[in-house]
Amino acid sequence: MSKIPTLSNDKLLRVLSDIGLDEKESHVYLAALTLGPTSILKISNLAGVKRTTVYSVLGSLRHKGLVTVEVRGFRTRYVASPPSALRSVVANKLTLLDDVMPDLAARFNMSGGGAVIRQYQGLAATKGLYEELLESMKSNDPYYVVTDLAMWESLDAKFFASFVRRRESKNIRLHVLSTPSKAALRRKDLDRQGAGHFRILPATVAVTTNLIITPHHVVFHQLVPPMDAILLNNKSVINLQIELFKAIWDSCGQ
Repeated sequence: MSKIPTLSNDKLLRVLSDIGLDEKESHVYLAALTLGPTSILKISNLAGVKRTTVYSVLGSLRHKGLVTVEVRGFRTRYVASPPSALRSVVANKLTLLDDVMPDLAARFNMSGGGAVIRQYQGLAATKGLYEELLESMKSNDPYYVVTDLAMWESLDAKFFASFVRRRESKNIRLHVLSTPSKAALRRKDLDRQGAGHFRILPATVAVTTNLIITPHHVVFHQLVPPMDAILLNNKSVINLQIELFKAIWDSCGQ
């Protein structure tokens, strides 16, 4: 559909779709952004969208704050708002989500009423699992991790950086064991200034699966493709994993 000349066009259109613009809105906004103040005819030609359709699409984009109208004499020009305006589209969706979050949380039952094994396929589903874990944690809860920190962070640097910040705000008792890497050594140096809850595993240890242990769950998250994850809530398994973690933690020294 689109005729917009840019090598990254497909990626840009995917991102616009991901934040809530439909296909025609994405093409029309990107065309208007490229052209600057322009006419409907030029937008139609560049976006590959019928002129009669562009009118309604521009109306929708104006409602979202992504397009404005500029009148010069007898001429009407349409102007794309700067890309920073897209943040308001995302913010509006987050506001809507925040409004219903208490009701959704009240309906959410992670335990399932008994011992369960849950499988999460792919990185997107696994990131959802991390959000579930974070939501289930309470202040002063223990949270034990065995990981390859560099590999874990590289899966989605922005998401996991945000996750770490939000995890820190929960005031939980975090203990992390990581294989050696520059990222791990950096984290250990920072941790020396705090509570000393980060230790390095021996160089002979290879970790390709992230292990997380909380009071209510054990998670195994593959750090290599297909990056699936498994969640268990069996109390005996959790207690065993906690004891094994403590033994390894003590063996790693400071």
